[in-house]
Amino acid sequence: MKEEIEAQYDIILGREWNQFGVKGYEISDGYVALLPAHNLTDEEIFEQRSLSEYMLSNQWSYTTLPIFTKEGSLRTTIENQEYMLVYVGGFFSKDQSHGSWLAHFHELGQQYPYQPQNISRYGKWKTLWEEKMDAWTALYKQQWDIHPASSFQRLFIETYPYLEGVVENAIQYLQESEQDWRYEQYDQGTFTVQRLHPSLLDQTIWNNTIVYDHPSRDIAEWIRYQLLEKGESGFQDIRAFMDDYEAIRPLSIFGWRLVYARLILPINLFDHLDEWFNHTNHSGRTQEDQLRHELENQVNYENLLHHFFEGIRLDVNKVRIPTLDW
Repeated sequence: MKEEIEAQYDIILGREWNQFGVKGYEISDGYVALLPAHNLTDEEIFEQRSLSEYMLSNQWSYTTLPIFTKEGSLRTTIENQEYMLVYVGGFFSKDQSHGSWLAHFHELGQQYPYQPQNISRYGKWKTLWEEKMDAWTALYKQQWDIHPASSFQRLFIETYPYLEGVVENAIQYLQESEQDWRYEQYDQGTFTVQRLHPSLLDQTIWNNTIVYDHPSRDIAEWIRYQLLEKGESGFQDIRAFMDDYEAIRPLSIFGWRLVYARLILPINLFDHLDEWFNHTNHSGRTQEDQLRHELENQVNYENLLHHFFEGIRLDVNKVRIPTLDW
C-alpha cells in the first residue's frame, strides 16, 4: 500500500501510524492519513476541501486537507478501495470544554462566505428523513419474502412498524417546528459533522465528516449520546454543555425545537440496523440479542425525551415548546 500511495502522489512516506481508527504515515512536515471516499462524490470532496482551506486560513490547524494526486484528482483507488489522502497538521488537544469548542466551530462556519451545495443538509431534513424511510420500508417488504427467515429478521419485521411510527412523529414535529418564527441570527447554516460523537471533539477535524447544516444537528447528536449512555444522570452534563455553548452562541426557541425533532428520530437504531444488514451475517442470534437490547434502550430513551426540557431546566410553558406525549 505504501508504494502505491507514493506512486500516485508526489510524496515520501515515513513510519506508519494508526490513530482513532484511521491509518496514516509520517511525512517530513507532519502526517498524512487515508480516509474512505467511496461514499462521497468528487463535488462533495472538493467542497470539503474548500471548507478545510478556510478553517486552516483561520488558524484551525487541527484540520485535515485532501491532497491532489499527480493526475489532479482528490480520490484514488488503492487495493480496490476508494480513498482520499489528507494532510493532518496535528492531532487535536482539547484545551476547552466541548460546549465552548463546538460554539466556536459553529461561529467559524457561519462566517464562511459561501453556501455549499453538495454537502449541504440545511433545510433538507424532512426530505432526507422521508428518503431514508422509503429505503427502509422497501427493505422491510423484502424481508417478508425471505424464507426461512432468521430470528433477527423476524424481530426486525415485528418491530419495524413501531420504528416507522416514531419516524413519522419526528417528521410531523419537524414540520410544525419549521413554522415557528422564533429564530435568531445563529440559526443560519454552518459547519457541522455528519454524525457527531463526543470523542470527535477531542480529535482533529476529519474533512470527510463535515457537512453544512443548522447547528442544532451537532447539539442534538451530542445530547443523544449523553442520554443513551448515561440516562437520567446525563442531564447534568447536558446542562453544563449548553451553558458553555450558549455563553457564546445562544440557541433560539426554533433551534431548540430542531434539537428535539432530531432527538425524536431514532437515528441510533437505524445506524445499528444498517451495520447489521450490510456488514454482518445476520443468520445468528447475536444480532437479534443486540437489536432487543437497543429496543429496550429506546424505551428508556423515550421516557427521558418525555421530560427532556424539564431535565435541562427549560420551562416549556413559558417558551411554548410542545413535547410529544410518549
